[in-house]
Amino acid sequence: MKAIILTIGDELLIGQVVDTNSAWLAEQFTLNNIEVVSKITISDSIQVFKESLDYYLPQTDIIVTTGGLGPTNDDYTVEALSAYFGFSLEFHQPSWDRIEGYFKRRNKTPGEGIKKQCLLPVEMTKLVNDLGTAPGLYHSFNGKHIISLPGVPYEMKHLFTDRFLPIVKPLIKGEYLEQRTILTCGMGETDIAEKILDIETGLPQHINLAFLPDIGKVRLRLSGRGTDKNILSTEIKQIGDQIIERIGDCYYGEGKTHLVDTLRQMMIERNLTLGLAESCTGGHISDQIVSFPNASAFFNGSVVSYANEVKHNILGVNQESLASCGAVSEEVVKDMADGALSLLGVDIAASISGIAGPDGGSEDKPVGTFWMGLARTGCETRAFKVFFNRDRQRNIQFITSFVLNKIRLELLAWDNDLDS
Repeated sequence: MKAIILTIGDELLIGQVVDTNSAWLAEQFTLNNIEVVSKITISDSIQVFKESLDYYLPQTDIIVTTGGLGPTNDDYTVEALSAYFGFSLEFHQPSWDRIEGYFKRRNKTPGEGIKKQCLLPVEMTKLVNDLGTAPGLYHSFNGKHIISLPGVPYEMKHLFTDRFLPIVKPLIKGEYLEQRTILTCGMGETDIAEKILDIETGLPQHINLAFLPDIGKVRLRLSGRGTDKNILSTEIKQIGDQIIERIGDCYYGEGKTHLVDTLRQMMIERNLTLGLAESCTGGHISDQIVSFPNASAFFNGSVVSYANEVKHNILGVNQESLASCGAVSEEVVKDMADGALSLLGVDIAASISGIAGPDGGSEDKPVGTFWMGLARTGCETRAFKVFFNRDRQRNIQFITSFVLNKIRLELLAWDNDLDS
């Protein structure tokens, strides 16, 4: 089966609201072996809506629309559907009863204007919305399926999952879709491609490999279609395992695993604690860590030492190093890491100092210059220099991933040292 996602709203086209609905719907369709062939955003125009249905209906089995089911004058989806299919509109009392109950539970009374949401096509199935006032609508004809959902994300997800999928799932036939997403950090897209060139060129025709680069990271997505789910799953697994073996330590997880998830698991398994001393990132690395549950199992805390006075007074960074080498230097980040190790009482401490931009660079230390320090109890403190220059936010995002990944790689290296 094929699907097309049609999101509606001027606010989406002018960039006032970011469309997250289509991304979520595409993922859900894919998980249910329905191929999404197009995603389109259109304006609040009945004429454009009709033209879109004319153009896209012949190309697909399913069209799902989001938005335009509200009570205001620019919410026209119901009217447009009725006009397109020649349906008659009628006040739907059960929907009004639910709306009155919805407001009553909140000690409110619905206004007259909201009755517009109950003027619905007689010929369409009404999908009960337990989370809001706008019901969803569904219609099938000649093997085609039309579903209209509210634009509010949590209402849309509820109606799609609990109302629409039970209708369409029994109708899904044909090929199975299988995917595997391999996550990497610390190796560029080109380098990875060179390492696995023979694997990629040897893929069977029904299996594809996509490179999805991000800042400091690359996702490798294997996807394939076949009539035998077990055979397809085995093929995808075997090819994925070959890729992981080839790319080595830059592999850190699969699917939606975050780098922090992997690092947390590694730290907990080794019964280690972590502390940070952040300068140019201003606490961003710590924020990433505590954004995920169970951070307290390994993360003791962080010192945001943005000013040199804090570096010296709190972390004990040598004043002479600050004066002669500057805050962005090997000497300073080593002192920062050592200070955090002692102050926070941890097994491992990482530090970062750099020039995130757009100002502050020099000929010797241009914007994008970063130094990272890494200290561990009983080991020599080390420092690593890296250069990355985009805009300020991307620089901070990159160096955050770099630090987290460097800690992960050092844990692997320490494991190898213990084994040797």
